[in-house]
Amino acid sequence: IGVWGFAPARLTPRDTLLGEVNRALGTFAPGARLIPGGPERVSRVGIITGGAGNMIAEARNAGLDTYITGEGAHHTYFDAVEWSLNVIYAGHYATETLGVQALASHLGERFDLEWEFHDHPTGL
Repeated sequence: IGVWGFAPARLTPRDTLLGEVNRALGTFAPGARLIPGGPERVSRVGIITGGAGNMIAEARNAGLDTYITGEGAHHTYFDAVEWSLNVIYAGHYATETLGVQALASHLGERFDLEWEFHDHPTGL
């Protein structure tokens, strides 16, 4: 799992967390998709950006109740339900560009470089 931690109390309802993911990524139409296989109130949340739906078993094995990634295969719906895991698919592009922009900003500040991010969302 890329990163994991405990959800703050204000984000523990899974629908609230889903809304916050959409707000943070700017993905409102149709937005991130929730597979509601786990508890209504989330606690342990893990994130891997991009197309890491194939890591759903690792999310379960890490003791997570909610897993956020960009995209995954159709069968992961059934895995999530069977394993009592909430899964949020927030878009491959949307989840990966945050890191690229953060790295560019960091390097720009550290080395006094100008940078520009050319946003080209694919909807995937």
